[in-house]
Amino acid sequence: MRSMSLIHTVLASLLWCAVVFIFVGMNFMKFEAASGALHESRIKTALTELHKTIQLEMDKGEMLAGLKTAGELLLRYANDETDLLSVSIFETKTGKVLFGTEPSALGQIVPDSWRKKCSRPNEFFTVHETDKESFGIPVQNAFLENVGCLTAVYTMQGINAVRERMIRTAFRYAFRLAAIGVSICFSFYFFSFLVSELLEHKKIQLTAVLILCQGLLLAALYFNFTAMFRTFEADLREEIASKSRLIAGQIGMLLSHAVQSGVPFDSVTALEAYMDQIRQENKEILFILVTDKTGRVLYEAGSAAKAFEADPHTGKIFLRDGYYNTAAPVNNGSSAVGWVQIGVNERFEREKGL
Repeated sequence: MRSMSLIHTVLASLLWCAVVFIFVGMNFMKFEAASGALHESRIKTALTELHKTIQLEMDKGEMLAGLKTAGELLLRYANDETDLLSVSIFETKTGKVLFGTEPSALGQIVPDSWRKKCSRPNEFFTVHETDKESFGIPVQNAFLENVGCLTAVYTMQGINAVRERMIRTAFRYAFRLAAIGVSICFSFYFFSFLVSELLEHKKIQLTAVLILCQGLLLAALYFNFTAMFRTFEADLREEIASKSRLIAGQIGMLLSHAVQSGVPFDSVTALEAYMDQIRQENKEILFILVTDKTGRVLYEAGSAAKAFEADPHTGKIFLRDGYYNTAAPVNNGSSAVGWVQIGVNERFEREKGL
């Protein structure tokens, strides 16, 4: 009977270990996919903005080879993107690079696969390699013909480093959680064995000790599960910050142009609908606020109430743990008239399946 009890304990331990490794593995894949999605979304958002600027010139009837501002725009884009290797524009018909940040590539012919991938209007293409990835989007002339392609090549070093950290996190917490679960199983076995050997008046004391030990082990499980999620979320924070700064900067620049053109800052039409569209397309964003210099909210998409709380003694407002907030100025000439603030719920991936 005791040997059967031991066999059951071993089987329960093995089952627990299997469940833990499956659970941790699934969460690793989920957070790794979220990291890749944030990374890709940030690049596509930045490249789309550059593409819009170039496309505006093309819509005026300019020839692709005659774009006067293309070189300057590409250099400005390269200065803002820290993990960028190169950005260029090539001609679809010949595949020749017309403009680019890499001088040695000018006049070179791009891979034939790039030309084929660039044949669909307004569609991004992505090429993944071991150490780099390439993104492209077609450029059209005034007659809506694909005459070129805007491409950007990024290093995979940063995203690979995040993946390696997540792998280490997954293994570390999988072994920890497995060890705690096995300890719970064997503590039940040993305590039940001791209880069967003791007198009645000793059993009550031993049961109390068992309950205490199990409570401590269950608490250890809870804290390790929570710590694992927080560590995964910390690995996403850099990409969250980069993307949030990019979006806040784009909205800030759009508002700055409107204000400098004479539109009253507190009367920009359809701004909240535009911000809400951005929020809906980027599920990690909790809210987008536009405030004046005093902090008064003029426009709002989403709700910031969840992310902030006030100190009951001082009244000071501060950001709650688990939320990220970034801001970009709205300028009217040389001075800021307000701010764009973007808040992100860092638990967005953890809460997705709840």
